[in-house]
Amino acid sequence: MVRYARLMMAIVLLAPAQALFAEANVAVVNIGEVSEKYQKTADLEAQFDAKRKKLSDERDALRDRIERLTRSLKEEFKPGTDEFRERRKELAMLEAQLQYFIDSESKQVEQELADSLRSIFDDVQAVIREVAKEKGVDVVLAADRMPDASGENPTQVRQTIVLQKVLYWSPRVDLTADVVARLNAKYKAPAGK
Repeated sequence: MVRYARLMMAIVLLAPAQALFAEANVAVVNIGEVSEKYQKTADLEAQFDAKRKKLSDERDALRDRIERLTRSLKEEFKPGTDEFRERRKELAMLEAQLQYFIDSESKQVEQELADSLRSIFDDVQAVIREVAKEKGVDVVLAADRMPDASGENPTQVRQTIVLQKVLYWSPRVDLTADVVARLNAKYKAPAGK
């Protein structure tokens, strides 16, 4: 009898919640597609590619200088002389400079990349909120399409399947195209860049 009473109480308490959820409007957005089609993403990738190239060139120039100095040390200087010690000291300083350069620049690039990704996500989230409010949507779920299976092993396919957040949705609740269009329009606007 006590179980029956508890069950009835739970049903009575959950009934308003069920009614509330039954009235909720739900939509989906493919975050991967939005990020891929957002022009800011391409612009930031191009900036990072240019920065990586510049840093790589600087790193390679330092390595070349170290290699030349090392060869010079072996070929031109007699061990034990003041010139030899001076050149070794210079070489040690350059090697330390190279290591510092690699460590500090990689940390800086990683931080800038993380900041950029956060910026993109913040933009996406703000536009999803705007579009959802305009369309009277209460909940927006992340929904991704299964990628083509070419080149994937069974473990990758299984992982992709397990990570799916939404398994089915009607195209009429997909806000992806609206979000992409709004993002790019805002980004292209003078204040967006």
